[in-house]
Amino acid sequence: MVHRPADSRLLTNLLTHEKDYAKSIKSLLSPSHALSAYAAACAPPLSNALLQVSTAIGGADEALGRYADAVEECREQLKRIKELEEDVGVVVRDREILVTRLIKASKSQKNLKSSHRDSLQLNLPIHTEMGSASSLSLSSGFSSPSQTQSMPISTTAPSSKLSAAQAELQACETTLAQKERALQLGRVEALKEGLGMRCRALMECGWLWAEVGKEALRALEVSQDGKCFWLRVRIEILTE
Repeated sequence: MVHRPADSRLLTNLLTHEKDYAKSIKSLLSPSHALSAYAAACAPPLSNALLQVSTAIGGADEALGRYADAVEECREQLKRIKELEEDVGVVVRDREILVTRLIKASKSQKNLKSSHRDSLQLNLPIHTEMGSASSLSLSSGFSSPSQTQSMPISTTAPSSKLSAAQAELQACETTLAQKERALQLGRVEALKEGLGMRCRALMECGWLWAEVGKEALRALEVSQDGKCFWLRVRIEILTE
């Protein structure tokens, strides 16, 4: 399996956009009492109607504020995905380091074996055609090269390094597989939970806006001098 670190640029861009979006919505929700203040200058029953409309508009703002909160909560779920991607990226970088270390350890082991083989070849016995030469050397108290015991070159340390590097890489591969699996499951769960929460808040906001709009329109049906004075916006589409 080819392990590639996740490119988080698009996710980072999405997180930045969602942050600015929620902030821009909330900036529009600063409470305003301008309409209710203006209603005080009007005579009843118009003043009462304007106060009811002002209250209805305030309810719409509250619904939009809850939707903005849902956008922020969805963003928190997206941040969970980014954390999981960063975890995978750290393990992938560790894996690259361990692969390089294993390559170096294998090369060191190979070079050591080659050096040991060369040393054994240098210690091979030298055969001469004159048997007296070997007899002379024996009588002189010297031993022939074949009788000289060479010191064996230890391969324990490089071999242990190679085994350790292999074990570390295998452990890293196991961890990486677990992290990638967690990322795959976490991404689906976070998107489902975050976007589901946001969509439900959007539905609630839309429904409430329709309701407070109808309430405000009913409030505008005021009576003046005993006669009906209609300040109605036609809403055939909403009431069908």
